[in-house]
Amino acid sequence: MGWKQTVFGSERPAREQWVGTLVALAVLALVMTGMFVDFAPAPVLRGVHMAVIFLIVGVIETALLFAHASRKGRMGTLVDKGFLKFLFLLVAIPCMLGFVSWLIAIKTLPWSITRVFGSEVRESHVMATRYTRSRRACDYRLSGGPMEGAFPSYLCIREAFYHRHPDQQVEVVLAGRRTVLGFSIQHVYSQE
Repeated sequence: MGWKQTVFGSERPAREQWVGTLVALAVLALVMTGMFVDFAPAPVLRGVHMAVIFLIVGVIETALLFAHASRKGRMGTLVDKGFLKFLFLLVAIPCMLGFVSWLIAIKTLPWSITRVFGSEVRESHVMATRYTRSRRACDYRLSGGPMEGAFPSYLCIREAFYHRHPDQQVEVVLAGRRTVLGFSIQHVYSQE
């Protein structure tokens, strides 16, 4: 089995398969980038209103996805899995697509624009250090300041930084780039 068979499902993939696979890989790259950047979106890009907007976007994307599956004759395989599984997909897919769209539109793209076109800034903020044991995220966190209301609402810090200021408010200097879209945080310094 060759690499084309593994990636596309056939040795002679159609142009539609090439485009679909490349788009899926590009979206995956944008999502993975957005999950690991320290970016505080502008206040207008945060809040419940953005969650509602991107849930609506997820519903629209799901409707387009189901319309495409119906047009290609693949809708029967979704419905044949059982009504409860289909109902779960009807609820889960809009949420997932809305989250992916939010991650790309509110975090990844503004972060990349800010990194390229933003102006260098150093801002002083009072933030709180805390320790939270986590298997998936960092254990030592700095929350508050520009991260208030962002997702995630903390910055990862080094263990040594946390032990100098354990579970307390600390004045820090955040260095990075800023545009009207938000603040890309590159360095965290203690004000000592």
